[in-house]
Amino acid sequence: MRVADLVLDILAAHGVRQVYGVPGDAINDFTFALQNRDDMEFVMVRHEEAGAFMASAQAKLTGRMTACMGTSGPGAIHLLNGLYDAKMDHAPVIAITGQAATRFVGTEYHQEVALERLFSDVAEYTRTIMTPDQLPEVMLEACRAALAGPGVGHIAVPTDISGRSVSTSRTTYNMQASNASSMPCPEAMEAAVKVIDGSSKVAILAGIGCAGAREELLALSHHLGAPIIRSLRSKDVIDEDIEACIGGLGLLGSAPGSAAMAQCDCLIMAGTDFPYVDFFPDDAKIIQIENAPARMGRRAAVDAPLPGHCKPALKALLTGTEAKSSRKFYDQMQAEKASWNRDQDKRRASDAKPIAPERVMSEINRAAPDNTVYTIDTGTSTAWAARHLIVGPDQRFTLSGALASMAFAPSGAIGAKFAYPDRPVCAISGDGGFAMLMSGFVTAIRYDKPVVNVVLNNGKLGFIAMEQEAKGLPEHSVALDNPDFVAFARACGGHGIRVEDPADLADALKDAFAHPKASVVEVMVDPQALIMPPKISAEQAVKFGIAKAREFLG
Repeated sequence: MRVADLVLDILAAHGVRQVYGVPGDAINDFTFALQNRDDMEFVMVRHEEAGAFMASAQAKLTGRMTACMGTSGPGAIHLLNGLYDAKMDHAPVIAITGQAATRFVGTEYHQEVALERLFSDVAEYTRTIMTPDQLPEVMLEACRAALAGPGVGHIAVPTDISGRSVSTSRTTYNMQASNASSMPCPEAMEAAVKVIDGSSKVAILAGIGCAGAREELLALSHHLGAPIIRSLRSKDVIDEDIEACIGGLGLLGSAPGSAAMAQCDCLIMAGTDFPYVDFFPDDAKIIQIENAPARMGRRAAVDAPLPGHCKPALKALLTGTEAKSSRKFYDQMQAEKASWNRDQDKRRASDAKPIAPERVMSEINRAAPDNTVYTIDTGTSTAWAARHLIVGPDQRFTLSGALASMAFAPSGAIGAKFAYPDRPVCAISGDGGFAMLMSGFVTAIRYDKPVVNVVLNNGKLGFIAMEQEAKGLPEHSVALDNPDFVAFARACGGHGIRVEDPADLADALKDAFAHPKASVVEVMVDPQALIMPPKISAEQAVKFGIAKAREFLG
């Protein structure tokens, strides 16, 4: 057996079915070996960053290990942004990179980069295989680290090693992480129960750590009369179509979410590392359910830490606490939610031209099948999706959460489609994000993956413009000279349509979801559409006014 074959056998044992990458001389043994396998395929992308995004999105959605690959030097470097997305959103991804021949390592040889140093921050584990005898142990260590993180495992294989013979006495290579859940100790549970029973206005901030614990989350909410505020990533778990969920938190959140945080006297943080500390309550008691000790209490002081996983911890709180007889706080937040939705519905139903982005999200809600998988890009598209895209119980949702990288959605959608070939997949991007890695559309066509790309074209980097104005600066350096995205889609062999009238949105989206090829629905949205925070401070208003005055005066 050759080194390349053994590495791929180990990946296959961990459930890897696609390896995303760009061929190159230092990984030719791997790409050749992949041609002869029926349990795994090499997916040739046009940029290694896109391949890493595909692997990251697939890992986030499935929880399974995924893989990407790049040749020595620039190929390895190009993987990094997508791998940082996996690192920061805790997705298990293995990266395989080529390296210069062993005799030249350390001599500044052609395309030689110090890969272990390069990957030392992004990867949980990074090693260079300098002799076949290091296998399979080093590869298994990389897998173990990626699954345990979860995060990135990396191995670099010199070009004169990957084709050499290797022998092993092992008969199995599966090192899958345990699915067991950890439970907080009884003393910790007693302290948390005491805090809850002594509180009258309990709120729950639910994060992506609640995945797999949706029933327990809703049951505890009902038991305590506690409204649920969700993080952005946890739209994949619960969204505002469920009564108990009153919206998100932060600048892209809702007024009811901010109100609940401000008024509660007890906050249960369940599986979230929400970073924006200005939105946490000032006086409430805080209970945090967190399975990673390093993350416990780093955003706010915690009165009752519950080290462990959400499912057993929420279930224990449900059985250990007294049911709240008063629904006053819950009902008050429901009234806030109803008022907020009435205001938002006006924009969602807007017939204005250019098209209101809120209307686009509303039409996607109606057009997308009940089992759609959404990938969302970074920018104003994130904001409109956060507030106005409703993710149903049988739908899925992911984005570049902690890293917040542009160009994630179009690439991530392809990884999602490989994972779920029988489900519709919809990527929602801005014109800036889509154009950044639009070559990925060619990959969707090549592998016959009919993903729907909804591109919100406002002719600028809209979120950056708003950040400039929030500092009192006039809009500058954000205008985009876009290509014809519809012509591009058609030139690649896909489906493309431009929408300039909101009345045409429904039919355009219906056609895209029904089309057998990848599609681009380019929507000309209002470049002046504003994402208003739930609450506006006097300082924010003054700075925004100064920015608009500067724009007016040139």
